Amino acid sequence: MPENSVKRRKVTIRHLMEKKAQKEPIRAIGVYDAPMASIADRVGFDMLVNGNGGPMSLLAHQHPMGVLYEEQLALTKAVSRSTQYGFIVSHLPWMTYHQSKAQAIESGGRMLAEGGADAVKVEGNEYTAEYVADMVRAGIPVVGHIGMQASRKIEQSGYGKKGRTAEEARDIVRGARAFSEAGVCAFIIEQVPNELTKYLAETLPQPVIGVVAGRDGDGIYEISGDLVGYTAFKAPSHKRTFANVAPIIEEAMRQFSDEAAAGNYPPKEHDLLMDPTEYKKFLDLVS
Repeated sequence: MPENSVKRRKVTIRHLMEKKAQKEPIRAIGVYDAPMASIADRVGFDMLVNGNGGPMSLLAHQHPMGVLYEEQLALTKAVSRSTQYGFIVSHLPWMTYHQSKAQAIESGGRMLAEGGADAVKVEGNEYTAEYVADMVRAGIPVVGHIGMQASRKIEQSGYGKKGRTAEEARDIVRGARAFSEAGVCAFIIEQVPNELTKYLAETLPQPVIGVVAGRDGDGIYEISGDLVGYTAFKAPSHKRTFANVAPIIEEAMRQFSDEAAAGNYPPKEHDLLMDPTEYKKFLDLVS
C-alpha cells in the first residue's frame, strides 16, 4: 500500500525517470475497466496500462488485430475517469498509426484529449520509429512496446518468447534504439530472456518495464485479470495468480439464480409495501 505519511501526487514521466535513476522498481498493471482501475489506483501502481488485452478480455476478441480504435478509446475513458494518480498508458491498436504520420498523430492525440491517457503505447521496430518521432514532436508521450508484440504476431511467427537467439535479440535491440532516438518516454518489453531485459535497462536512458521478462528491468508489468483469475480465457501458465475470484463470483451468481428460481428473492424484509389505505385508493382509481 502507498505510504500514508507521504501525500500522493499524480505520477509523471519525470517520476518514472527518477525511479529508474534511483533503481526503485516501477510497478505497472494492466487495467481495462473502472472498478479494476480504481482498485489499482488505490493500491498505488505507478503505471495503469490499458493494453490490447483489454478489448480481448472484456469484449472477447480472439486476436488483437480485431480490436477497434473506438473500443480501446472507450476503455481508456473508463480508466481515466476512475483514477487520480497512476500514469495512464493506452495502447494504439493495429493499423491505427501505420498508414501515415498524420494518422499516427491523430490517433495518439485523440487517445490523450478524449481518452484521458497520459501516453500511448505502440508496437513496432526501427521502421515504425519515424511515426513515433512525429507523435513525440506533436507533444504526444509514447511508450514503446518491444519483444513479443501481439499485434505483429503474423510477421513474428506467433506468440511466445522472443530474442532467444543472438540474431533475434540484436533485432529487438535495434528496434529499441530506434524508438529511444525517436523520443519514447519508456518501454514495455514482453517475453524476452532476462539477459536482454537487463542489457536494455542498463543501456537505454528510458525506463524498461518487463512483462514475463525477468526481474532485471526498471520495473514489472502484469495484467490485473491474470493476477486475480478474472478473465474469460485460460490464464497463461507462466503467470502467477495471487487470487482466483472467478469461483467466488460464480458461486454468488449461482446462489442468486437458485433463490430467484425458488421465489425467495428478494427477501421479504426488503419488500416495499403501500399503505393499505393508499392501496385501496389505487385500486379504486384503476378500476
